[in-house]
Amino acid sequence: MLYTLVKLISIAGIRTFFNRISSQNLDQIPKEGAIIFVCNHPNTLMDPLIVGSTCGRNPYFFAKSTLFNNFFTSWLLNRLRVVPVYRKQDDPTQTKKNIDTFYKGYEILESGESFLIFPEGTSTGDRTLGKIKTGAARIGFGAIKNNNWKLNISLVPVGLSYSNAVKFRSDVIVRYGKPIDLKSYRKVYDADKVSAVQQLTEQIETALSKLTTNVNDLAFEKIVNALELIYKKELMVDLGLDIENKTDDFSATKGLVHAVEWYCENRPDEVEEFEGMLDRYQNRLDLLKLKDEFLDPASGSITMAERIKVISYIILGFPVYLYGLINNVIPYKFPRWYAKNFVRDKSVIAPTKLITGMGIFIIFYSIQIFLFTFFSGNTLLTIFYIFTLVPSGNFVLSYIHQVRNYRQHLRFLSIFYRKRIIMYELIEERQTLIQYLNNAKEAYMKIEGINPV
Repeated sequence: MLYTLVKLISIAGIRTFFNRISSQNLDQIPKEGAIIFVCNHPNTLMDPLIVGSTCGRNPYFFAKSTLFNNFFTSWLLNRLRVVPVYRKQDDPTQTKKNIDTFYKGYEILESGESFLIFPEGTSTGDRTLGKIKTGAARIGFGAIKNNNWKLNISLVPVGLSYSNAVKFRSDVIVRYGKPIDLKSYRKVYDADKVSAVQQLTEQIETALSKLTTNVNDLAFEKIVNALELIYKKELMVDLGLDIENKTDDFSATKGLVHAVEWYCENRPDEVEEFEGMLDRYQNRLDLLKLKDEFLDPASGSITMAERIKVISYIILGFPVYLYGLINNVIPYKFPRWYAKNFVRDKSVIAPTKLITGMGIFIIFYSIQIFLFTFFSGNTLLTIFYIFTLVPSGNFVLSYIHQVRNYRQHLRFLSIFYRKRIIMYELIEERQTLIQYLNNAKEAYMKIEGINPV
């Protein structure tokens, strides 16, 4: 009962926090039987919530033992199907307790249920895949060996890719990989247990690498992020991909990652030259307080009809925006303020925003509803007021987005007319960057034998 309730609350929470959660390859997940979900771990609490809410099962979760440090959290986590893992870096003297953890894993699999484990063992918030540990393979082989290889266990790799791991209303892609049947390893395991564990662990690492948009070196992250911002849409159009399709979006990003890593390894001088060009361009944008998208010719100019529509929306929507702002400004602002001032670990920022946000919303809404009921004395009016709280808050986010975009558009026009020479230079600088990237793309595709059609 508690597990189901928390799961429903968690689903509501992450669906509110993220703009879009795109789940891919769900048909690959076995409908029945024991499953070990293995997933990369960029975003602490968000990762299990996303996988748990999209996988179609009610999995157990393996998590670090330090979360069980007091009686209440230990009691709560046990009822939420969380199993403690005793890591060496937390307390070397406690690792022997992992014997119980392994037996719990066997028990879960033998009952035909599933669990989620993060084989990196830690979360850094970076766009890299850490060293994969052997725990998942050892638990899986241990369970199937204890049942004379009659137990059907599937290991399903899961890749999480965030458009921005810390930003509210960002996007996330969760990709489920092809299940690995542990029985296929029987001959290898019978010949050499250690080798079987190592081979399966390497297969997990390969699968997770393919299912994510991670980079092999954090030094590449800046370049990949920049390419996603200024070049990915153009690349997708050029390759005939659908900009709105998340599968195509993932493929484009994956291609950019591979290309960046190839250039960094084979043509570092060109990468250094591009970074210099990129820094100069970005610095000029920052000085003018402009976004790259407004210099993109593909974005098109705003017609008079579109301008009238936007202005009408801003004017007519202002009263609703003001109403929503009054009722939601503190719950929206407090989590961001708290995370900015008290959280230093990148991988904990988003979960902190989510948890403090959910808490402050409950408290703040309760106070507001009580005060409204007290002063209005009208039950029907109070019910109507309750049902307006969340929609009006969502409207505030949409309204702010529209206003900021239009303000950017006006700023672009203002600078263009006042400092036309500077804008022409900036546009030319952008075109030089794009041409540089186009030439690099053509050279890379030719060398790699990639057909652009």
